[in-house]
Amino acid sequence: MSQLLISVALLAPVVASLLSFSLKKAKVTETISIITSLILLAISILGMTSILDPGRVVFDGLLRLDRLAQIMLLVIGSVSTLAGWASISYLDSMELSHKFSTNPQAPPPNRRTYWALFNIFSFAMVLAVLSNNLGITWVAIEATTIATTFLVGFKRTPLSLEAAWKYAMICSFGIAIALLGVSIVYFAATHSGLSGSQALQINVLTTHYRLLDHSAMRLAVGLMILGFGAKAGLVPFHSWLPDAHSQAPAPISALMSGVLISVAFSVILRVVAISNLVLGSSYAHTYLAVMGLASMAVASLLLINQRDYKRMLAQSSIEQIGFVAVAASFGTQLAIAALLLHVVVHGIGKSLAFISVGRVESGFHTTEISKVKGLLKNSPSVGFGLIVALSVLVGLPPFGLFWSETAVITSASRTHFVLIAAGAIVFILISSVALVRSVLKMTLGPGDLNSAIAVSRGFSPIAVAGFMASILLGILASPTNGLLMSAAHSIAGLR
Repeated sequence: MSQLLISVALLAPVVASLLSFSLKKAKVTETISIITSLILLAISILGMTSILDPGRVVFDGLLRLDRLAQIMLLVIGSVSTLAGWASISYLDSMELSHKFSTNPQAPPPNRRTYWALFNIFSFAMVLAVLSNNLGITWVAIEATTIATTFLVGFKRTPLSLEAAWKYAMICSFGIAIALLGVSIVYFAATHSGLSGSQALQINVLTTHYRLLDHSAMRLAVGLMILGFGAKAGLVPFHSWLPDAHSQAPAPISALMSGVLISVAFSVILRVVAISNLVLGSSYAHTYLAVMGLASMAVASLLLINQRDYKRMLAQSSIEQIGFVAVAASFGTQLAIAALLLHVVVHGIGKSLAFISVGRVESGFHTTEISKVKGLLKNSPSVGFGLIVALSVLVGLPPFGLFWSETAVITSASRTHFVLIAAGAIVFILISSVALVRSVLKMTLGPGDLNSAIAVSRGFSPIAVAGFMASILLGILASPTNGLLMSAAHSIAGLR
């Protein structure tokens, strides 16, 4: 059963990508891509509700559909479904803008390329979360960089191309650091007696952790956390995120902010599982506490005077992934379970936020906060979507982030990181106030009716879907949910 689900999860986006390149009818490729996202969502749900062994490795130990992978597939499937759905109207708006553009030399948007890259991006993320081999995981994370570099520069404007170049350089540098760490793990494993084919398999490393050299693993873990942390948007390699998210098509920003950074962090959780067994919990947890709190501090301070709403949401993502890192540093089962819930809820909320501002950008032709007003009055579905997204992201009850943040802070009482938790609370409050102030400026007031007329077109069903998903997660999900606690328990070395 595991082999079948994994095979379908990997093959579906590959087939969709090939069909996107070869088929000429846009409606067909759009439908195939959305169906592919729904398949990923269905596989995650089926895996969670089935009786299959969640820890079983398949395909000669290369892949595994465990609880962490199932939760990450849930995020990938749900957010890619919303992003794919929103991409249809977003590309329509791009084509309409090109048709009436005063620059006849500007190329029209290439839908076939967009959907092909969209599905390659999905495949790479699925492979990263299903991989049981650190080498394959590294290749998958690097593949996400290649696919998203072209998507960030999809508009082919000077600013978007600059953002794509910056994104590629910073993330590739970070991934190169992670590759060095993976190579050191391979060296330590082979010199401890493990075969070359098993040296990078996560389940083998966690089983034979006593054989691994501590000095080599100390260096390897530090490099991998730093390198994969660059892809997750953690300080000090966070600067690519606001530029890339502000220039990429809004549905792609939703995928990058709502899913990609969480996928990268799930890899860090795999690394921490090995580190906790080999080196003890304090080593990796100290790394995460410092990087997480620094990310929250930088993001919250940048949010105070932010004037661009897409950059605002990107900086909010840095703050959120920083909080996830802080939660991981606490190391308790409750904290890990809560951060997994946080990742799921944040993915839905942030995707709804980016899709909403994508409609705003299409109607107002600006990303400046000061030039957008009256969305609730003149574009009620978009204004409603932004308000819902804001409520999710600042952690208002009954939305899930309230429960996840409460559980994480509560779990701090069982650790020696109480001061870290206090600092996290301060930065959450600063970020929340900044977000509320900016979003209320955009949604309240009389606004510009002429600019807002086209904003809501085709958006209402997406807003309703995002709202319903957020409400259901807030009501039904809990950090003490059996699935989340099981996933947290499966990460070795928890206290």
